[in-house]
Amino acid sequence: MTRIQPDSTTHISRPIVAIGFFIGIFLSFAVLSGDEAGRVNLLYLLLIFLFIPLISAVISVISLIHGKGLNFARLVTQIPVWSQSQKAYMHKLRQMNLDKSWFFLQSQAAALAYSAAGVLVFLVLLLVTDMNFVWRSTLLNAEQILPVLEVISAPWPFWPSAQPQLELLQMTQDSRLTDNYQDQSVFGDWWAFILATQLLYSFILRGVMLALAKLWVSRKTQNDIETQLSQKLSSVTPQKQQHPSLAPITHALPSSITLNNWAEIDNKLLSTIGAAELPIIKAGPSANENEQQLAEAFKDDQLLVVKSWEPPMGELFDFMALGRGYLIPVDIKQGRIDAPEKHHLEEWQRFINSLNQWQLYLPQEWMNHYES
Repeated sequence: MTRIQPDSTTHISRPIVAIGFFIGIFLSFAVLSGDEAGRVNLLYLLLIFLFIPLISAVISVISLIHGKGLNFARLVTQIPVWSQSQKAYMHKLRQMNLDKSWFFLQSQAAALAYSAAGVLVFLVLLLVTDMNFVWRSTLLNAEQILPVLEVISAPWPFWPSAQPQLELLQMTQDSRLTDNYQDQSVFGDWWAFILATQLLYSFILRGVMLALAKLWVSRKTQNDIETQLSQKLSSVTPQKQQHPSLAPITHALPSSITLNNWAEIDNKLLSTIGAAELPIIKAGPSANENEQQLAEAFKDDQLLVVKSWEPPMGELFDFMALGRGYLIPVDIKQGRIDAPEKHHLEEWQRFINSLNQWQLYLPQEWMNHYES
């Protein structure tokens, strides 16, 4: 059974962080490489080191509060590269209502990796290349841009060289019509402002958000009833286990019941137990995410058909914990549905005994199979 340990929800997902890091490497290198003359556009740098981190942080927080938790990490998990165990883990998070907070935490880690990649690429290129920073705009002039840059640089008044200056803005305004510049040494003077912007608005901001997210997710997990129960059980000294009791078998179904063909058995075979004409919901390994969510939200009685020879798995237990009804383990012999073998039946009786809202169902005529 998939279990969520208290500490595991704050672990950082390496694949998600790696994707954030490589995106940061790619964008930073693409912009910092400059044009064919090696000139780097200051406004492009503000886009990837200031506006993208800030806007993505705002969208992530708003979606967490008012939506489904749309963020980078959730989008990444839609890529079909995740293992079954990873999918089961995320499925369990959704069942425990921890998925939004977990994805938010992973997004902060990915954003921090993106920021670290940007700072790394910037520092390396500063050391090994001659970077010339310019800016271009048809609609804006230096006097209009300066107040915006002053607001951005307000948090670091103690770093004079990282403060924007009107003269520097005027001298580094680039025009495609001319390559004549009076003093080319000033084109490197923007490095301190750019580095300070990266560190504060991209790296430090996401570092603080990551720390707060880890604390929040940890507390939310600790407050989860299932996690508390798991902790209490693990703290008890293990005692000699006794054989669990077997759940009773019922031979009657309510008049109104819905079929859940978890075992994916052909409808022709289901007709032999009178189940082919029942309304159907779909859950289990073959169900897509929409079908699975609808089945998990279903609260009326259902007849859950499983293959008797396959042992009960954690995914099935997690699903059954959300609903109620009757479970019928079936065997298939010579192309027809038959009663399960006795040792299989007992295993399912032990399994269902811990689920009070479920009963084990077998047709009355199948009981002759166990009398011989």
